[in-house]
Amino acid sequence: MQFNSSNLKISTTPLANAVKLGVAILGIEFAIMLVIEGVFVPLFGAQVTPFFWEFLDPVLLAVIVAPVLHLWVLRPMKEAEAQILRLAFYDPLTQLPNRRLLDDRMTRALAESKRSGRYGALMFLDLDNFKPLNDVHGHAVGDLLLMEVARRLKACVREIDSVARFGGDEFVVLVSDLSADHEESITQVGVIAEKIRHSLAAPYLLNVKHAGKPDAMVEHQCSASIGIVIFIKQDADGADLLKWADAAMYQAKDAGRNAVRFYQESHQA
Repeated sequence: MQFNSSNLKISTTPLANAVKLGVAILGIEFAIMLVIEGVFVPLFGAQVTPFFWEFLDPVLLAVIVAPVLHLWVLRPMKEAEAQILRLAFYDPLTQLPNRRLLDDRMTRALAESKRSGRYGALMFLDLDNFKPLNDVHGHAVGDLLLMEVARRLKACVREIDSVARFGGDEFVVLVSDLSADHEESITQVGVIAEKIRHSLAAPYLLNVKHAGKPDAMVEHQCSASIGIVIFIKQDADGADLLKWADAAMYQAKDAGRNAVRFYQESHQA
């Protein structure tokens, strides 16, 4: 993954604040000088001046340099580091976690499920009827639909759940902290899956912007085929969960699309 430094934007506001602060400090330093020359020198003699500046200069220098160093150097470096980390772990189009971050969250979810004795579930979603949109209207319009899909997915799940973009028109939903009862956990995740299926099947109205032209509205009908695997204490890893959920997703495709299918636990070794 390449990091584009041209995307980094350093605000001029901190710079302006630093200049104002520097001017203010210089004003304070000048005022102190006047006090020394006008009050202390007549009382104690000219030899007091070097004493004051020997103490004050390093202090004032630190007060001036510290905020300038932070605003000009350290803050932009931290912003750049944060952007690099975001590019490494999040999909730049949808702002959802990418596969790398998903792997970490699956590992944590498996460990938490074993510890708590409660089921978790992983859904693998593939959009139906997405390719015709790209073919007819181009990838820019397809990107608008993917962003809307991401928004709808996040609206369908709980705060403790994770939604990730797996690649292309494929998404993954990781559901945590379901019931400790097998049948009840299936019911719980089934409710979430149906909510997602109905949400993604609603019509999409995509506002397409063209430079120098009026905005155009593209309406598209899309749905999702969803495969689900539930887990609790299997000797499995994230790759196994993805493989099983993907297999269930293809069963949903074979059933006519816009459907939900569970992977049969008897196949989970």
